[in-house]
Amino acid sequence: MSVLGARSLNRAALARQLLLDRADLPVLDTVAHLGGMQAQEPQEPFVGLWSRLRDFAPGALDDLLTGRRVVRTHLMRRTVHLVTAEDLLAWRSRHDAMLCGRVLGTYRRELEGVDLGALAAAGRAVLADGEPRSMTGLARAVAEQWPDVAPRPLGEMLVAALIPMVQLPPRGLWRTRAGVRNAPVGAWLGREVDPPAPPG
Repeated sequence: MSVLGARSLNRAALARQLLLDRADLPVLDTVAHLGGMQAQEPQEPFVGLWSRLRDFAPGALDDLLTGRRVVRTHLMRRTVHLVTAEDLLAWRSRHDAMLCGRVLGTYRRELEGVDLGALAAAGRAVLADGEPRSMTGLARAVAEQWPDVAPRPLGEMLVAALIPMVQLPPRGLWRTRAGVRNAPVGAWLGREVDPPAPPG
């Protein structure tokens, strides 16, 4: 068995990320192959796909976003990622504990004493009307139950951790500036996230 040197490992990593040569792949297959793409800055996925695909057209990604085949959501590292809808449904529950931990790592003092189950229930009750919400709008809608907590920690815990959410278009479309409107995954995709796998 041969051992890969530093250069060979570097080349293998770049090839796996489709960064050695532009590929002839559909956009959906590329996002799936990459296991998601960083999308904190809304236009980032367009640059990332252009860098990897020979004939990338921005409209192809727009169509996947509006067609609900790919979504923008808080996932890895609690930042916004572009992932396929199928991957989000399969993976999200596996990220729950990490996402809560990341939010608490930032707002532990502010959220001390807040019953996270009650906060999640309050957020879901507000979202039951089917209206997309900004993080601030959702936080303000539940804030009277936690008057001593600032809206930002409540909103981040709800949107980034407690309730699986997606950021709706036109946010993330090509050359489009739009604020963030969040909706529950189940409302947008018509299916709830898969439950966690049983132990083992």
